[in-house]
This record gives sequence, C-alpha cells and structure tokens, in this order.
Amino acid sequence: MAIHIVGLGIDPDILPEAHKQLITDADVLVGGKRQLAAYATPDTESIAITAPLSSVFEAMASSYHARKKVVVIADGDPLFFGIGDRIIKEFGSENVIIHPNTATVQAIASKAKVSWQHMHMVSLHGRNNYVPLYTSVMQYDYITVLTDNINIPAVIAQKLLDRGVSWFRMSIFEDMGTENEVVSTCSLEEASNRSFSKLNAVFLERIGQPPHALRIGIPDTELTTERNLITKRPVRSVSIGLLELKPQHTMWDIGAGSGSVSIEAAHLLSKGAVYAIERKSERIDLIRQNRARFGAVNVDVRHGDAQKNLDDLPTPDRIFIGGGLGSDSTLLEPLCDRLRQNGIIVANCTLLSSLEIAKNHFKALGWEYAVTLIQSATSHPLAGDVRLDSMNPIFIISAHKPASGNHTEK
Repeated sequence: MAIHIVGLGIDPDILPEAHKQLITDADVLVGGKRQLAAYATPDTESIAITAPLSSVFEAMASSYHARKKVVVIADGDPLFFGIGDRIIKEFGSENVIIHPNTATVQAIASKAKVSWQHMHMVSLHGRNNYVPLYTSVMQYDYITVLTDNINIPAVIAQKLLDRGVSWFRMSIFEDMGTENEVVSTCSLEEASNRSFSKLNAVFLERIGQPPHALRIGIPDTELTTERNLITKRPVRSVSIGLLELKPQHTMWDIGAGSGSVSIEAAHLLSKGAVYAIERKSERIDLIRQNRARFGAVNVDVRHGDAQKNLDDLPTPDRIFIGGGLGSDSTLLEPLCDRLRQNGIIVANCTLLSSLEIAKNHFKALGWEYAVTLIQSATSHPLAGDVRLDSMNPIFIISAHKPASGNHTEK
C-alpha cells in the first residue's frame, strides 16, 4: 500500500473525480489546517502539517505501517515547491504515488500568455534568502515568485528597488482559482506602496535592461569612481582570475572602494553573492551607483569597518582585499578565520611592506600562497602614433586555506 499525495491545483472546485475519490476513500488525511477543514470528515483521521515535520512523519509512518490508506492533500502541485519531495525522501519513491495538478507557475503562465518553459521560478515562501531572486533578475526575462505573509509583493518590490532594479514590472495574482481572483500589473514603485490579498503570487517581467552590460573586463571609464581611484582593469582581471570563482560562491570584497571588483565578480556568481564592505560613506554611494548601472543585483553593500562588521555575514568561499591591508595582520586574522575550508583569499598590495605582512601571515598559518606582479601600461595618442603610460606595479598575493584549517562558520 502506497502513500498517495494529491495536488489540489489552483482551483480545488474542478478537482478530477479520481482525485476526489482518493480523498473520500482515505483512512487518514494529511494536510494543512485549511485543507483539512475543507476535506476531512468525522470518520477520517487527520494529521495536520505543522512544525516540526518530524512529528508529522512519525504520525504518518504509524498509520502507514498499520496498513491504513494515507492520503496527503496539497495546494497546487505537490512537486512544485511542495511537500511531495520531502515525503518521497522520507518514505522512499517506491512507497509514494503522486497525483499532479496545476501548479502556480502554470496558471500564471496561462494568464500572462507566456510559455512557462521560459519562466524561472523562485520561492520566498518560508525563506529569508533573497539571493535566488537577485540572481534571477540578472539572468531571466520572466520570473514567478512564491510569497508568504512576510515576503509580500510590496516587500519584494522594495527589495529590488533598493538594489537599483528599474527594468522589471510586477504582476500580482491574488486569490487565484477563486471568485475573488484579481490580477494587477504595475511598476515596482507602485507595487511597493500597495497592499494585496494574503493569498498571492508575483510575476516579474523584464521591460528593459540596465544602462551598461555586466561583463568581465569593464573599461575603467564606464565605472563611477572617486578621483579615478579604482582597481584598474588589468589588475582587476588577474585578481578575479586568481579568486577562481564558482557560480554558487559567496565572496567578500574588503575595502570595496567604487565596487569595480564586486561588480565584475557578480557576473560570475550566477547563483551566489558578493558582500562589498567599505568604511567610507562617500564610496558607498559609488558602489550603489555602479551596482544599478550594471545590474549587479547580487552585490550586497555594507557600510562600516571590516574588522567590526563581519559577524552577520555568511561564511565566505572567497575573499578579496583591494586596499587597506594596514601595517600588521590585524585585518587578516579574522578574515582567514572566517574563510571557508578550501577557500581562497586574494590581496592587492602596492607597498612591499604590505606584501611582506600578508606573506608572513600565510606562511605562519601553513597555507600555500603565490605572488603575482602586475606591471601594465596603456597606450595614448602621440604625434600620429602611440605612447605607453605605465601603471603602478601591483603585487597580488593569493592564498589557499587547507581543508584542515580552523574556521568559524555561520
């Protein structure tokens, strides 16, 4: 005997007869309080899906082993951000039968007249991690967002506005599948100031592009800077290469300045995030301007001293130090401690003394390190020909934290 999981779809009133019969014949119904109130009868045992799920699974297992007909009822489709996946993992795929139905994304696609294979799905239901949404608006034209009572449309719109997003509009689907269904399409600014029904889903549609294309090797002139203080393109390219970024990585940019390294790194972190930490307030605005200019939405800008503002940041896979290494290892110590095992830290050093401090620190830790000297020059017109203007030489030191290194994860 298998556990049956029945999807109620968007409109339970048009539930297939076979689904209705499974629910009617059940000895035990499992579902949310709202679903149980609609389908449970006095003759049916009920198990409400509440936290902790371990207790729910224990109760289900007891009924299942007693050879009772256990039926789980779920909104939408059980395998679209639903409980179906958890139940399969708990009881084994051979002991579970899924009865699919119309998922939220399918219903939204039909109403928005968009092929749903072109839509990307993000769930913020019961989640507080917005990185998947930020990376989605960088890559996709159509995005469906599942909401909850905290992550409401107004909050989602404001989060995007705060990161400079202006190239999407929002449609809010309220009370889908009921007689009170309403679809509203508006700008992010309008959505951020409106209230909607508690039962809703969000559809984001691209209506434009950021002012500049996000890419590796951005010309220095395209970035907003303070007195042209910036990690120059040749150094930036080598530094990012030495970081060996993978799509899912979390990166810290310490002393981010204008955010040039953060912006380009964001392009490679298609599933990850960059935390740009800068202590000078006037530079914080520069980073935000560049973030909006290039649509690097997954760059999280933090204002403050790096040594005092690390505790609330997620554990980094990569750390970049563009400046402000200081005259001792005071900054390096907490950074090396927080870096994830097998992580990489890269520091740019203009002064030989800074290079020596970093080298000695990594050597004392027993980490493998390497030093790269970048001495580049750029051409400028002169008398019908070109001349080369040299840039200041930069030492780039990169170090690898071994798997056995001590670290503190958050």
